[in-house]
Amino acid sequence: MTQKLLTLLLTLAAAATTAHAEIEPSARALALSVQEALGQAKTIRMTAQHTINPNRGFGIKLKQGPLAITVKRPNQFFAVQQAGTNTREISFNGREFCMMHPLLNHHALVPLAANSIEEFTDRMDEQFGFRPPVAELLASDLSSQLFMHVTSATVTGREFVGWTRCERLHFEQPGMAGDLWVGVKDKLPRRYQLTFTDLPHQPRWDIRFTKWELNAPTDDSLFSKRPAPESIKVEMFKSR
Repeated sequence: MTQKLLTLLLTLAAAATTAHAEIEPSARALALSVQEALGQAKTIRMTAQHTINPNRGFGIKLKQGPLAITVKRPNQFFAVQQAGTNTREISFNGREFCMMHPLLNHHALVPLAANSIEEFTDRMDEQFGFRPPVAELLASDLSSQLFMHVTSATVTGREFVGWTRCERLHFEQPGMAGDLWVGVKDKLPRRYQLTFTDLPHQPRWDIRFTKWELNAPTDDSLFSKRPAPESIKVEMFKSR
């Protein structure tokens, strides 16, 4: 996924207000169950596959690849998306944020202090106009982050994602509709789909989580990972 596309996706996801939210009790209870399942983990390692359909809704040729995220509470975050020359890495150690494009040989490095994953994502939004991928699902206050701009939310029933029986949480906000499939037994997210209703052809970002590892050992050097010496430093500007 290109930097332009991901910035557009995350900008749209954060663009609405929370006025007159109608969140059904069952929807909030389901979100809180996910929060409890993930929130007690000191470390989280997650992998996912994702697609955008239709690609033409963004007006660019899209290169997609698997997404892998590592979190160490309270405030360390690393994500890598393999996408050929557009491979991107995000590293945050609680004091600095680094975005790297290793094969394009450029990076951005900025001071950024945050004491939690949710504070990190909020400050990213404030300063640069986008949030790290699926960070709302990894926050300690997942329910608040997920419903931040939501105007309505409901549980629509049970469906299978692969071999896992899930409850489906549907929510809406201006410019976007979302669906989150949660495992009935383990309360872990299995699929996350965002539909961008304000864009031509209403493209969908469909994320399927392939592996969750809670309280597993982590490579702490990832959170302070920096680019190769020959990488060119570029400035980050607010996208909106």
